Amino acid sequence: MPDFPVTLAVYNFLPVMLTGVALWYLARYVESQDAANHPLALAGGALILAGGLAKAAWKLIAAVSGIDLVWLSNALFPLMAPGFALLAAALWGATRRRRDRPSGVQGGLVRPRGLWSAALVVIGLAFTAAALRQWVFATPRGWFLPLLLLASLSNLAVSVLLIGASLRLRRWSVAALFAVNLAMIFALQPIAMATPKTLALHWLEQSLTALGTGCFALAAFLLNRIARGGGRRLSSEKPVAGHASD
Repeated sequence: MPDFPVTLAVYNFLPVMLTGVALWYLARYVESQDAANHPLALAGGALILAGGLAKAAWKLIAAVSGIDLVWLSNALFPLMAPGFALLAAALWGATRRRRDRPSGVQGGLVRPRGLWSAALVVIGLAFTAAALRQWVFATPRGWFLPLLLLASLSNLAVSVLLIGASLRLRRWSVAALFAVNLAMIFALQPIAMATPKTLALHWLEQSLTALGTGCFALAAFLLNRIARGGGRRLSSEKPVAGHASD
């Protein structure tokens, strides 16, 4: 582990705070579309935020005291991966609800209990694979890859769902902001797996993360504002009056 300057450790809290803002507005967006899925979004958001705070706290402790709490650093993906899986399930349920609302179709909807079950099955499979690689096959850091894949695929699903929701509302700028965050996800994958990770790579990682989460937070805020301000017009997939050129 390189020696972290305090400035880098403090900087690491910026994307965490931006992610927290985004998750708050996304939970409110889910609530506006289908309140039954709101707890699912809150649970996912809480896990994602806890993972980010754990990693940021590890860097700050290392910078101030020189103590390397490996377990705190490793908590990122075990918390973030299931968090994004739960959030993706909540968003999928909310978008399905909104698409079916105009025609009044209810039979095809997946209710929250089914979403919880599906998300927990996927999470369980990922953790089972992680446990097998780590303890049965004795793969070095064997737990990391399955959880990284779960986090990446779930994060990708979240981004695709949000981009799709924005495009259906003809909110091109909101979709573009979500797309920038998606681009940062792909850019960060090789950096996250790089070993050894130099101090320059840490600065690059945090800068890209801050850019992506900043766009993510702004897009989540705008999407929630549109959803709560659009009323019946939102459910019919039409632009909200006064925002057609957004």
